[in-house]
Amino acid sequence: MARQAVKPHDEPTPVPKLVKFLTGYSNASSRAGYKNAVESFLRCIYGMKKVNIKSGKIPAPDYNALFEMYLISKRDNDADFIQFSEHLIETRPALSAKQSMTAIRYAMTYHGVNISKGTSQDIRRETMKGSAATVDRVLNTKIINAALQHTTIQCRALFLCLASSGARLNEMLSVGINDVDFNSHPVKMTFRGENTKNGKQRYTFISDEATAAVQEWLKVRGQYIDMSNAKSKKLIEMGRANVKTASDTRLFPFSDASVTAWWNDALSASGELTKDDVTGRNQLRIHGFRKFFLSQMSLIVSKEIPEFLAGHSAYLSGSYRRYDDETVAAEYLKAMHMVSITGSKQVKELENELKEKMAEQSAKTEKHADTLMMVISENMNLKNQMQVMQEQNVALQERLQQIEQASEEQRAAMDKLNHLAMNLTPQQIAAIAGVLAQKGELRIEPSVTPRR
Repeated sequence: MARQAVKPHDEPTPVPKLVKFLTGYSNASSRAGYKNAVESFLRCIYGMKKVNIKSGKIPAPDYNALFEMYLISKRDNDADFIQFSEHLIETRPALSAKQSMTAIRYAMTYHGVNISKGTSQDIRRETMKGSAATVDRVLNTKIINAALQHTTIQCRALFLCLASSGARLNEMLSVGINDVDFNSHPVKMTFRGENTKNGKQRYTFISDEATAAVQEWLKVRGQYIDMSNAKSKKLIEMGRANVKTASDTRLFPFSDASVTAWWNDALSASGELTKDDVTGRNQLRIHGFRKFFLSQMSLIVSKEIPEFLAGHSAYLSGSYRRYDDETVAAEYLKAMHMVSITGSKQVKELENELKEKMAEQSAKTEKHADTLMMVISENMNLKNQMQVMQEQNVALQERLQQIEQASEEQRAAMDKLNHLAMNLTPQQIAAIAGVLAQKGELRIEPSVTPRR
């Protein structure tokens, strides 16, 4: 009797180590940072250029398989890390290079791949000391408005939200439709803790023009998803793109790479795209929207308001915050026109004119400050001198009065003497004259004739 074959039990497919490592991070930004660092490291080590992958010249690599292969291969890890650090210096700004190196070192150390202490010190002290950083241009209303003329409906809504909210790109791309409160004014957006940089839930607002653009976008969002899937069908089949479904409830179901490409295209079409002479990177990065929000809002309201809405950790703690939600909303409305791009031009022109006049007046005041102080000092000296002269004049007047009074008394005395002399006999006058002459106190005028 033949034995019945026993069907082996289906064993579960093991989870790739890279996938398991990345899923350990609940924060989407952290996952993306480690994923990009690992993929960049593997491309560098195995000689694959990202531009060739994107253009289709070479097939997209299976990073999970490459990661597994690297972990079991007997390679010179020190040499690989030095090669990667040199690659980062050539292709990344200083901060980005350091972040990528830190991420790949942690990921590899976690899986048992280590480098020598000497190599680690060399990378930290010399190789990763710093590289050329892109000199950014300042993003302003004029540039944003010019770029918006060359965008699609979804890009317009997204860029207006970024400009008026202060949110980071990954935060805006993770916000759900239900996280937007269209019944409040201004419209309120809530970012959940798992999608923020510091892991804390917070909210911000968007402008009225951004709200209108979002509502128009929502009317065609479903059609966009269907068209995107049809357009990316081949890429989806090749595993190079993901299927967008109705279960994706994000307000903007896009990747950050797609958004960056759209922004660069809009800048190029508007003639505003410029690249750094050294790094070759775009000088008007999407992060500039965040800086635009902070600087514009701070011109009208207290700096604490935009810093809080932008999610800076120092302004999020309960002990620091001094404003309730209603006050924050009211303050936002006061400055909303400053982060509106296509709103009332008259208001913006008046605002800019006022700022220019204030700046001009401030410059003039500062320029003539020394002169004003000199004039004030001279005026004080003159006042003191005048006071001294007035006191001297009073003293002179008093002395003159004393002299005049003494002269009057002397004239009166002489008149009395002359009168007496007229009534005296010659003998009396002679006797008196003799006495006074001895003392030198009297002089008899020749005109005085004594009585006979």
